[in-house]
Amino acid sequence: MGAGAVGSYYGALLARDGHDVTLVARGAHLATLASAGRIVVREADGSRWDAPVAALAAPAGPAPDLVIVATKSHHTLAAAEALAGWLPRDATVLSLQNGVENVGRLGSVLGADRVLGGIAFVGLRVEEAGLVDHEAEGWVRMGDPAGVTPRARAAHDLLAPSWDVVLSEDIVHAQWHKLLWNAGFNAICAVTGATAGEPLATPASEALVRQAMWEVVAVAARHGVTLTDADVDQMAAPNPELRDYHPSTARDLAAGKPLERDALCGFLAREGAALGVPTPVNAVLDGLLALQEDRSRIRQGLPRTP
Repeated sequence: MGAGAVGSYYGALLARDGHDVTLVARGAHLATLASAGRIVVREADGSRWDAPVAALAAPAGPAPDLVIVATKSHHTLAAAEALAGWLPRDATVLSLQNGVENVGRLGSVLGADRVLGGIAFVGLRVEEAGLVDHEAEGWVRMGDPAGVTPRARAAHDLLAPSWDVVLSEDIVHAQWHKLLWNAGFNAICAVTGATAGEPLATPASEALVRQAMWEVVAVAARHGVTLTDADVDQMAAPNPELRDYHPSTARDLAAGKPLERDALCGFLAREGAALGVPTPVNAVLDGLLALQEDRSRIRQGLPRTP
């Protein structure tokens, strides 16, 4: 559900191993997938592979064992509503999305007992309809916010032969941990046009990356989640695979798409204000992203973001 780069890639991995996969997509990507009946993946070394998939504009067809929601965060509730009238009651839903609120949003519509959380640390893009470029990394952590439940084990067992995936005992912590990276790099790279490696090469911008991450630490603590100095050091360390990578927010901005501000720096600014936790770096980054988003939309003749 929401088969852009992430949904298409992880769906393709399952289809390559013989699973019946339906990608719910839109636009030219949907049209190409539906016509070809296949998804193509291009690896970083230029090699290609493909797998058979069905492609639809909305959920339909036989009851699935697992639904993977990979929409942008601002489309989560719409995705849940689209699934609600069709999804069998015993089907499992896995959120493979940015941010820390989407499991709760899906659960509020579909039932919290069947929604699992996941994170994907991966570099992907779709610049050509029907084809996903796999640029870097690719590992997944998934689990049940309630702990290691039978539902989480069953979903992990289904995915493990096809994905680089670990069943997390604390997926909530893992989601906050990934938010460190997203807060440190997504907005800064989108606002400046830098790759993920460039901010770390300049001392002043490296300090900004770390300060944005420390604001995540402070907000997480108020939510009962402990992140440490070592976590910040890990996420702020140079990563050769991501050195030349443009994060998803930068790509969405370049494409004139709505940005995931409310799940990343916007979430931190909002939560900081509500909790009395200072988050000045993320508040500034969110404001700059809002400006860039409006500028992009105006260039395309679109109205400003509501």
